[in-house]
Order: sequence, then C-alpha cells, then structure tokens
Amino acid sequence: MAPAAHPQFVEGRTAHFSVVSQSGAALVTTLLAVTLLTIAVVEFAYSSQVDYHLAHNALKALQANYLARSGVNLAMLVLKRDGQSASGIDSLRDEWAYPLPPLPAGEGMVMIRVSDEQGKVNLNALRNSNGTINRTWRDVAERLFALREIEPGVLDPLLDWLDVDDFPEPRGAERDHYSRLTPPYVPANGLLLTLGELGRIEGFSAAMRTRLAEVITVLPGNNTLVNVNTAPGEVLAALFPMVDRQTLETFLVSRIVVPVRGVNELRERLGFDPKVQTDAFRLVSVRSEFFAVTALASVDPVSQALSVIVQRRAATVTPMTWQTALPLRGQG
Repeated sequence: MAPAAHPQFVEGRTAHFSVVSQSGAALVTTLLAVTLLTIAVVEFAYSSQVDYHLAHNALKALQANYLARSGVNLAMLVLKRDGQSASGIDSLRDEWAYPLPPLPAGEGMVMIRVSDEQGKVNLNALRNSNGTINRTWRDVAERLFALREIEPGVLDPLLDWLDVDDFPEPRGAERDHYSRLTPPYVPANGLLLTLGELGRIEGFSAAMRTRLAEVITVLPGNNTLVNVNTAPGEVLAALFPMVDRQTLETFLVSRIVVPVRGVNELRERLGFDPKVQTDAFRLVSVRSEFFAVTALASVDPVSQALSVIVQRRAATVTPMTWQTALPLRGQG
C-alpha cells in the first residue's frame, strides 16, 4: 500500500500550481491589454493621418478656389481695359482673346481663358418680347443644328419651352407631356436661365448638348446679336447660307488679321450686292457685351475650375453666373 502524501507537500504543490495559474492569467491579461493598446494606438495614428490629409486637402482646395477666383478677377480687369479702348469693336486680335500661359502664384498656378459668348447663337433670341417665336432666328437655329448633324426637329420642344402657350409644335412637348413624367414638372414657358436647363427639355440629351456647346449660349434677354469677328464658321454659315464655303473660309482667315468694323464692310467682304437686303444683317454686330471667363487653379494635389459669364457695359464688368467648369481648352 502506497504511503500517503505528506500534507505539507500537497499544500505546497497546490500553492505552486495556484501561483503558476495566477501568473499565466496575468500574462494573458497583460498581452491582451498590450494588444488592445497597440490597436488603439495604430487606430489613433491612422485616424490622425486621415484627419491631417483631410485638413491638408481642405486647405489646398480653399487656396485653389481663391486662386481661381483671382484668375477670374484678372480676366475681368483685362475685359474692362479692353472696353475702354477706342477701337469700337471686339475681335480675336483683342488682348482678352489670347490664351495666357499658366501663371505661377504662391504654391500653385492658374490658367485663364476668355471667350466671346456673343460669337454663339443665344437660344433666348428665338423668343420675341411678346412670347412668340422669332421665325428668323428659328431658321438660323435649324440650319445650325443641321450643320452639327442634329435633327432640327429637336428644336420643337425647345420652342415650346420658350413660348407662352401650351400648344405643342409638331414634334414638341408642352405642359401635358411634362406632367406625365416621374417626377412631373412644369415647363418654363419663358426664357432659359442657363444652358443646363436644356437638360429638362424633351430630346436634349447630354451628348447633344455637348455637340452644341461651342455654337449656342444662353444670355439674358432676347436682343443680343452675333459678333461676326468671333463667331465660329458654322454660326456664320447658319446666318448666311447663301455665301459659298470658299468665301466664308477666306473671311474666317482674313478677320484674324483685319477684323470687320461694321455691317457695310461685312457685306463687301462676303460678296453681297449693297442693294440686296438680307435679314441676317440685322442679327449681327462687331461688338460684344457678354463673355465667358474660365479659370483653372492648381495647388498640388487639388485643382479647382470656375466658369463665369460676365457682362461688360461701358467701364463696368459684372459677373452674371458662376459654376464649376470643365478642363480648359485653347481659344479657337
């Protein structure tokens, strides 16, 4: 029969196991605490980095925004100075028409472009002051759309949007059509406020608006004229369909060197008989009042682009609309 264990030995072994067990638990607890603390520190460091980058980018975005606005202000000063010149005309030879190289400013740089909005067809000109449609401008718009390979029938819903009545054109859309959309809305039956409003008009897809962007505009009022010194060739072709292509191309080249100074000179350079009366000559001018200013500012790694329509009257240049802009392109 085995001898019984000594009571002191049993108590000692139990105590030893108890100490080991407690030490192991303490070690596990310590390791767990260290692990949790490490996770917390890493999470805090990551969060701090994210907050730093967010704050850094927010600062750069603010700097870029103010730099872009400064670019717009600089362009407005150039337009103001040009408006005080004695030439009496606006053309592609003017100081504002030349693209500037990127201008360094502090930690960033800004690019500025100015274009003549009156070189385009103002869609609001299609509406007469009494709310009816101007047939002369409608004919011009139809020819312009055709030159841009856009079905002229899409003009019908635009005309319905502009006119005061609720009687749709043959391929148009009036209140009844828009009230059935989801969500429904009411057509303006008035002047357009911005080009973006075209997106609410039946048939004017984003692709179509892009194809028309260089030849159409939306300006306040309906009495603006097209500046023949800055208008693209397609706009002039839509205004003067009776002028042959070669004559028009010759004129486009010559006006860069020698801008037109008046309607009578335009008649001569386009080959018109002085006695011939053409409605198109009542739609054109050699002076402009509305311009588009685009400024792209970069403060690494942030860029900010602004596009502003400004109105110049006498010695005053006033911003009309502000919006974010697409990347800059050279003056055509």
